Amino acid sequence: MFNMFASKMIIWLLLCGAVLSQNVISLKDVQFGTTNSPLENSTTSSTSTSTSTVKPTSTSSTSTTTTTTTEPPKTTTTPAPVPSTTHAPQPYPSPSVGTWNASCILLRMAAQLNFTYETKDGNLTHGLYNIPSNASIGDNVCESKTVQAIQLTWGPNSSKQSFLMFFDNKNESIVLSSIQIHLTVLTEDFPDAKENQTIQLIHRGTEEFKAPEKMSYHCTRVQMLNLTETVDAKPLIGWISVSQVQVEAFRTTNATGFSAVHDCDSSETSDVVPIAVGIALAALILVVLISYLCARRRSTSHGYMSF
Repeated sequence: MFNMFASKMIIWLLLCGAVLSQNVISLKDVQFGTTNSPLENSTTSSTSTSTSTVKPTSTSSTSTTTTTTTEPPKTTTTPAPVPSTTHAPQPYPSPSVGTWNASCILLRMAAQLNFTYETKDGNLTHGLYNIPSNASIGDNVCESKTVQAIQLTWGPNSSKQSFLMFFDNKNESIVLSSIQIHLTVLTEDFPDAKENQTIQLIHRGTEEFKAPEKMSYHCTRVQMLNLTETVDAKPLIGWISVSQVQVEAFRTTNATGFSAVHDCDSSETSDVVPIAVGIALAALILVVLISYLCARRRSTSHGYMSF
């Protein structure tokens, strides 16, 4: 009996010790729980490594997005306009002064033609042409005592150009009676002109360049003379402008230069007018003087009778 009780007690003590041992181990585990086992460390390290691998991927994605959104917009630079180098058309040159001596006529002038010609497309247009200062003297008329002429020629033999001036001697004065111009419109001078085109230009004088005999006509200013197709034609087809003119026709054979100058801007008033005014004034003075003498004589005779 006692042995049974003793054996039960031993069994109970063993069970209590086992329970106590388990409690102690449990408390130990609770006290030192911060120290991970190798398995737990391996698991934690694996988890940390996995996390660090995922984070760079996320960072890389974020970086790519940022670069795309912050890229500056592309701009197109417009080139600066290039300045124009087109030059304005230059004015037609002024004519040069030429001098020609045809024995009976001595001429110096600068002349420019403004005339109408036909273009290749059938239209009419105006052209400018200068009489060359180096034109040659052609056929002249010097034998007549009433009409004399001087001719200027230039250009190739196949298309000679000519300028002819006629002067009349009437009432002791020399005047320009007419101008005749024969002009071939060359394509080298007028590229738009119809080929094989020749025009005739005529000016019928109205006593221009008038000067007394044995005097030269002189005028520096520009003078415009109308041009028609024939002498009797009325429609104008152009004009000729002359300047720096000095001309003398019906010269003596031994003359060496221009005679005394008669300027175009000098007074054209006749000498008859001042002479008539002088005579009238003299007559008026004579009448006044006679009236005074008559009145004085009458007053003197009345004085003698009073005594």
